[in-house]
Amino acid sequence: MRRQDLISLLAGESPVNKACRKALEQGASFLIYDGATGLVPASNLAPTYRVREAHTRERGIPTLGFPAAVETLQALGEQPVRLGGVTQLNPPYYFQLFLAADVASVLACIGVDQQHQQRGV
Repeated sequence: MRRQDLISLLAGESPVNKACRKALEQGASFLIYDGATGLVPASNLAPTYRVREAHTRERGIPTLGFPAAVETLQALGEQPVRLGGVTQLNPPYYFQLFLAADVASVLACIGVDQQHQQRGV
């Protein structure tokens, strides 16, 4: 996938989409997993990300879009979701992407502040 294509898929005005789009526009690295290994049923992801959401909340780690993404994954049921990610270095932030299997749309996005790792929290 080309950078500009991914930027276009993040056209929504939610804070997480805007932040991810801006990171990509500023040169953040990204990866979209190919083939069958990059596809996971949404129902397999929802419980994992629900636990991760609780973990980040308990530790006070700033995030964007977590509750909405977990809700979306839950609602998608067995639908296959393609995984991807965007890594911004300055300031350090990671965006977990959940895309349609055909990569025609971003279904959900989670942003997680990575500065806590540098502080050793």
